[in-house]
Amino acid sequence: MKNATLFFFILLSINLYAQNHDNVWLLGYDGGSQSQGDTTFGISILEFSEGDLHISNNQVIEMNFNDTNASMADSSGSLLLYFNGIYIEDGSFNTMVNGDELNEWDDFGYDLPQGGLILPYPEHLNQYILIHETLGWVDIPLWGLEVLESYYSIIDMTQNGGLGEIVLKKEPLIIDTLEAGKIVATKHGNGRDWWIVLNESHSNKFHSLLLNPEGLGISSSQEIGEPTVQGLGQSTFSPDGRFYVMFNTVDLEIGQFVEIYDFDRCSGHLSNHRRIQYDEDASSGGVAISPNSRYLYVSSYLYIYQYDLWADDIEASRETVAEYDGYVAPFATRFYLAQLAPDNKIYISCPNGVTVLHVIHQPNEKGLACNVEQHGIHLPTYNGASMPNFPNFRLGPLDDSTCDTLGLDNLPIAKFRYDQDTLNYLDFTFTDLSYYEPVDWQWDFGDGFTSQDTCPAHTFQQSGVYEVCLTVSNINGTHSHCRTLNLGITALKEIQVVADIHVFPNPTSDFLTLTLHDYLPHKAQFVLYDGLGEIQFQETIYPGINQFDLSAMLPSMYYYELKDLGIVLKTGKVMIVR
Repeated sequence: MKNATLFFFILLSINLYAQNHDNVWLLGYDGGSQSQGDTTFGISILEFSEGDLHISNNQVIEMNFNDTNASMADSSGSLLLYFNGIYIEDGSFNTMVNGDELNEWDDFGYDLPQGGLILPYPEHLNQYILIHETLGWVDIPLWGLEVLESYYSIIDMTQNGGLGEIVLKKEPLIIDTLEAGKIVATKHGNGRDWWIVLNESHSNKFHSLLLNPEGLGISSSQEIGEPTVQGLGQSTFSPDGRFYVMFNTVDLEIGQFVEIYDFDRCSGHLSNHRRIQYDEDASSGGVAISPNSRYLYVSSYLYIYQYDLWADDIEASRETVAEYDGYVAPFATRFYLAQLAPDNKIYISCPNGVTVLHVIHQPNEKGLACNVEQHGIHLPTYNGASMPNFPNFRLGPLDDSTCDTLGLDNLPIAKFRYDQDTLNYLDFTFTDLSYYEPVDWQWDFGDGFTSQDTCPAHTFQQSGVYEVCLTVSNINGTHSHCRTLNLGITALKEIQVVADIHVFPNPTSDFLTLTLHDYLPHKAQFVLYDGLGEIQFQETIYPGINQFDLSAMLPSMYYYELKDLGIVLKTGKVMIVR
């Protein structure tokens, strides 16, 4: 019996601490044979490795994503499967065995924001639960869509040679009219199970569903506050699971509605309903909450609002942190669905088929300091309004609560990202991404200097190779994580760094994106030459994502060179077409 108990706790530890399930995002449509050679159609794959964003253009995947978008990566962050509301594809970019016909719809992707969510099946190693819904047309304001049924399916990744198979398909969950989409989840206070909250349509009745090792079903139902007013929008839990928020945009006459509730991770019950209602021309919108669970962001079509969830008067705390700037790519890039990412930034989609995402770089900061960058990410392909739907996989148990019954502890996990200054290449800002409730931070920058700040700034004295380590701890334990910084031309010469560099889309009509990883430049330049060798464009580049506006250049073939203080990092060709 002792050995069985030991295995049980080892299994729980594996499930609790290997949490990279949201590392891969897929956005786009009309890829593969449908693109007919136009690479601006296809799938943009966003991968969050070590807290850094990598973007690639996939021309093999033919799945179309609309509002419904869910995916799952394994514990190491490698893509396992993805879902567009109609069918599931596996990691080989083919329809999963028994993964078709989950909904009847045209092939452009399901028109239901947060219409699907994938969760690990507790204590069922390599199995996942897909929760999904079916739409019907009804006579309601603005949208005309309502959920008529909700289902779940079980995916076993040990089947079909490790590519997975749906072993239980479209099992009825709730056969009733529900709020359209808005399927979200948060961890149970025991750190293992999951709560899913679903709202009945135009009602104040909520169902709390519990996913545990025994299966998925309704744990309890309750009526609370005023009936919700259904419209186009999004729901979210705060990263710590304390708040549940729903946003519905209806129309100018009826208004827009932000519903805020407290949530009990032990009982699954909502309480303390607060409604914020305002009138403006908002035909799309969404919500996300900052990593520290304090600031609520409402992406309300033409504006992004920030609310302080810790304030005594949440409605009075509202600040406008962005107003749509009129940018088109090639259609209007107003604000739509939002999602907190593994790099602790919030990304926001647009309600049209465009090639950009908006970014909130510092969502833990108050007011304009949160740093909203409109159209801050240029994608290699069009995205049809989509945004993946993920819970917070990095939430642990409520230590010492009444539901902390499994013996799990919040053993902290260290993780961080860094940003190089654009004026002085030796200046860096380090952002803590650690989870499971660390309370102490110890940084070693590899040059003899240390810090105990959560997110320190540091200046290195010269170029070189530095191993930067972060150690986090709490009452339960300690964890360290190290990253090697190859800084400047000294590092380039010493270890012959082969920088990870990608240039896309190619051909392009206006914007060109260059991503640079694994090397931190001293003063790198991207130069475009014409056929005669004359310089036509020159720009300083930085680590991560660099984007260049080439709309003023004549259509032609150009030759590029990327170099840092005379050392050539990469060369190639770029075609500008219109």
